[in-house]
Amino acid sequence: ENMLEKMAAEGGWIMLQNLHLMQSWLPTLDRKLEVCAETAHASFRCFISAEAPPLPSMKNIPEALLQACIKVSNEAPADLKSNLLRAWATFNQERLDGCSKTKEFRSCLFGLCFFHSLMLGRKRFGPQGWSRGYSFNIGDLSICADILTNYLNSSDPKDGVPFQDLRYLFGEIMYGGHITDFWDRRTCQTYLDVTFHEGLMSAAELAPKFNSPDPVGMTFSSYSQYIERSLPAESPPLFGLHPNAEIGYLNVM
Repeated sequence: ENMLEKMAAEGGWIMLQNLHLMQSWLPTLDRKLEVCAETAHASFRCFISAEAPPLPSMKNIPEALLQACIKVSNEAPADLKSNLLRAWATFNQERLDGCSKTKEFRSCLFGLCFFHSLMLGRKRFGPQGWSRGYSFNIGDLSICADILTNYLNSSDPKDGVPFQDLRYLFGEIMYGGHITDFWDRRTCQTYLDVTFHEGLMSAAELAPKFNSPDPVGMTFSSYSQYIERSLPAESPPLFGLHPNAEIGYLNVM
C-alpha cells in the first residue's frame, strides 16, 4: 500500500499480481485506488493480474474494480492445431538441446504439448468435455516441462524415462490439481495414458491418423512444420469423443 501511494504521488508504474489470491484485501485496494485517482500523477499506472473464477457464477474481483480497469484477457484458442502450435511455441531450440537425453526429451515434450492441447480444446464441448470449468494454462505446461527435464537430467543414462512417475505428477498434481470431479480426473489420466508413454519414441498414434514424429533429426521448427502438415482436420474423434459431440458446440455458435 505504501508503494502504491508513493507511485501515485511521484508518478510511476506498479504491478500487482495474482489478486485472486488476496480477496480479503481487494476492497481495501479498491478504495485505495479510488482515493489515489483524485490526486494521482499523470504518469501513474497500476497494472493488476488475476485468474478468472472457476465458474461463471462466481466472482473473485470486486465489480467496481473491474469497471474501473481496462481489461485484457489471454484465452486459449478453441481449435486443436492452434493450441498445439501455441503450446510448442512456449519452448525453443535451446530448450530442446538443453536436456542430457535429447531424443527422449523431444518426444516426451511433444507428447506433453499434445496432451496440454487436448485438455484445453476439450473445453469447447461444454459439459461433454469437462463437467466443470478448469483453468488449465501455459504455466502448467511449463512446470511439467521443467519436471520432465529435471527427471531426465538426474536419471542414469542407461535408465529409460520414468513414465509412470511422470504421469502421476502431471495427472494428479499439476493438471489434476485443477480438477475436482472424479470423472474429469479419470479423463485426464486416460489422456496421459494415450499420449505420454514409451511409444512416443517409435511413432505412436496420439490420435486417429496422427502419430508422434521420429525425434531423430527433428529441430524445433521441424516439429512446427510437422504439426501444420500432419495434424488431421478438427473433429471430435481427435479428442476421443463421438462424432456427434460437435453438434451442441455448432448449435451454440
